[in-house]
Amino acid sequence: MPSDELAISLYRIGAIKFGRFKLTSGIESPIYIDLRLAITHPSIYRQLVKSMADLLSGFNIDAVAGIETAGIPWASMVAYELGKGMIYVRKEAKEHGTARLVEGDLRQGMRVAVIDDVVTTGGSIIRAIRAVRSHGGDVIVAAAFIDREQGGLDAIRREGVNAAALLRITEVIDILIKNGLISDELRNSIINYLVSTRVNPGTQTN
Repeated sequence: MPSDELAISLYRIGAIKFGRFKLTSGIESPIYIDLRLAITHPSIYRQLVKSMADLLSGFNIDAVAGIETAGIPWASMVAYELGKGMIYVRKEAKEHGTARLVEGDLRQGMRVAVIDDVVTTGGSIIRAIRAVRSHGGDVIVAAAFIDREQGGLDAIRREGVNAAALLRITEVIDILIKNGLISDELRNSIINYLVSTRVNPGTQTN
């Protein structure tokens, strides 16, 4: 499924919405991306997983790490596609059992790819990178399915980690414009929003 078809499919199932939304980061946004909806559409889910696996195949990794909770189904399927192990990072350490922040058989020196559905400021991914490192893992790359282009990938790179995304939000918007699915006025308002809310280098992301 080429990127044009993928972007249109995500828009049509409601995984990309326009309106007024408050994000996890606290930022108010005119665009909302909910890739949890894609999981219930096998053809879209399969293509996203395969595309991410292809992206990560260029890195010599031992495991794929997901972020609780939305990142877990993505990490598990990408790890399966690559034939690698899967771990996940909790939002906070559990208070019982081993009280671990990172679940799975993460061993000292293991080379890890951290993935998430969407990257905005990079704060969630950076937190996961630091958690994996604190448990002895070596994070080689961090990747998201969609980059909102608000400084997240640059923030991750400042952690000394390769960062990438399958789709950029401006790319998605241009595809929707080209296919007559959104107006030029909406596109311009979103671009202005992205520029005005982009996290500047050195800004704390978590």
